[in-house]
Amino acid sequence: MASDATKLSNLNLKVSEDERWAFKELCVRHRMSQVDGFRLAARLLEDHLEKQEQSKSDTSK
Repeated sequence: MASDATKLSNLNLKVSEDERWAFKELCVRHRMSQVDGFRLAARLLEDHLEKQEQSKSDTSK
């Protein structure tokens, strides 16, 4: 959850209706807000990309 000192902002994304509903349903199934689901997805993406970069640098040695 965002702290009181954190300024909140809207995020607009263009996704298909099916993707929108799939994300909403996934969050509901796991009793998670869509905001928390987005934050988790962003953290997982960041971890994934860091591992990819690390893997590329390891193979180039």
